[in-house]
Parts: sequence; structure tokens; C-alpha cells
Amino acid sequence: MSIAKKEGAAAVAHGCTGKGNDQLRFDLIIRGAGLEVVAPIRELNLTRDWEIEYAKQHKIPVPVKKGKPWSMDENCWSRSIEGGKLEDPAYHPPEEIYLWTVSPQKAPDKPEILNIMFEKGVPVAVNGKKMKGYDLIQHLNLVAGKHGVGRNDMIEDRILGLKARENYEHPAATVILAAHRDLESLVLSREEIAFKRIVDDKWSELAYMGLVYEPLYYALNSFIDTTQERVNGTVDLEIFKGSVRILGRTSPNALYSDELVSFDSTSLDQCHAIGVSQYYGIQARMVHALREKNTKFIK
Repeated sequence: MSIAKKEGAAAVAHGCTGKGNDQLRFDLIIRGAGLEVVAPIRELNLTRDWEIEYAKQHKIPVPVKKGKPWSMDENCWSRSIEGGKLEDPAYHPPEEIYLWTVSPQKAPDKPEILNIMFEKGVPVAVNGKKMKGYDLIQHLNLVAGKHGVGRNDMIEDRILGLKARENYEHPAATVILAAHRDLESLVLSREEIAFKRIVDDKWSELAYMGLVYEPLYYALNSFIDTTQERVNGTVDLEIFKGSVRILGRTSPNALYSDELVSFDSTSLDQCHAIGVSQYYGIQARMVHALREKNTKFIK
């Protein structure tokens, strides 16, 4: 939007249809900048076939054909593929729609071990080699994609209420998120983890809807940032034939004590747990006892 304002533009045009989510995300930002929205595909009710034919008549090169009108969007984090026969939830996607991943059947027969280092929740190194964020993601896209990791076929519930079938590729994201989630389980408290699941779901919903100006979005970011201060350490993973398996993890902020948890340690007196056990689930036991008593009485 800063470029539009710099150029003195009064409006910004986009090519979104009137059935998807992107129109709402773009419209929100454009209008938030005080600019008019121009959306010819939506406003003129144009179809994909019409667009392809128009491009052909005007000698505009487009990478799709009427028989395979795949709509593809991508950034370094993910690729989305939709349109044509892919819209049918029962249709089996052809291998040709995938560019970042091989099929698990064609992936190497030998697994690959990865070590990912995090600092304050951000991945900063792979196998001991420090990398900038973009380079790290691109590296993992290649490595994980080679092993068939990162394909997703899902039914999406769009903001307008329409269900749509979407296919995605996200090799690096799959590996990074698996490692990050595992490291969080080591360093965050039980209460933090439980609440963060709720926060993550709501944050994802707001981001999906493009509501980045929503005050709650900023508030959730503040909570997430606070939790990530302790998410430091490394995670070992194995990628093989489309799967990601956690092998181990370590962190200077781990809420784990060998001395406390070991069955061979006497640092904690096990007898102290007896009192806790006496009270544990007392209300549930009372309800169960009353239920048993009332059942016998009725009989």
C-alpha cells in the first residue's frame, strides 16, 4: 500500500474471485489504507474458462489450460493448488500438481536425520549450520521435499461459508512446526501448553481471515512472544517416505530433571504422593459411589 500511496494511486486492483478468501484479505488492507478496491473478476462475474480464452486471444502467456486450469499460489512457506477437477473432493490429484515434493513412493529408501536449532522460538540453524530465515526455509523445502514430506489434501471451510477442496505443499513448514511443537512441550509449563493450544487456534483463525488489524490479534501475539522467550534448544528429527519422526530434544530451559523423574532416584520421597493420591479424584469417586448406590436402590 505504501507504493500505491507513493505513486498517488486512488485505487488498487486485484484478480480475486467473489468466492474465495483472498478478496476479503486484500479488500481489508486496501480499504484500511484509504484506497478504492477494483476487482474485475468479481465485479464482472468472469469465469476461469473466459479468462483463459481472453488471454489466448490477446496472446497473453498463461501456464494453464482449460483441461487443467490449476490455480496455484505460493510463497517460500507454502504452495496451494486448486481449481478444475481438484474442486471435486473425491477426485484423486495427479502427481503433476506437485512441484516441491516427490511422492513418498519415489522418495529415497534411506531416512535422513536433521537437527534444528531454535532461539526464542525461531529456527536459526540446521545440522549446526546457521542460516537466515529465508535461506533456512528454502533449504528445508528442498531437503524435506526430496523425502516426500509436506503434502496436505484438505476440505477448507471458507470465510463465506463455502466448502472447498485444497491441496498444499509445505515441506519446510511441516518439519519446522513439528520440531517447534516438540521443543515447546519440553520448556513450557502444562498450563502454558494447554492455553497456547487455544491461542494458536484463535490466532490461526484471525490470520486465515486476514483480520490483522483486530486488537485481539495483537494481544495474542503478545502472549505468544512471551512464551517463545524460553523456546531455545535443538530437536533431532528423522524424515523418511513422507513422514517426520522426532528422535530427541534438548534445551537449557527444559522443565525436566533427570534427578527428579528417575525411578532410581530418592530426591523426592515417594511416600509424599500418598496424601495426594488420597484426595485425587475424590469428587469423581463420590459421584461414582452415589451412582452405584442409587442403581442398587432402584433395582
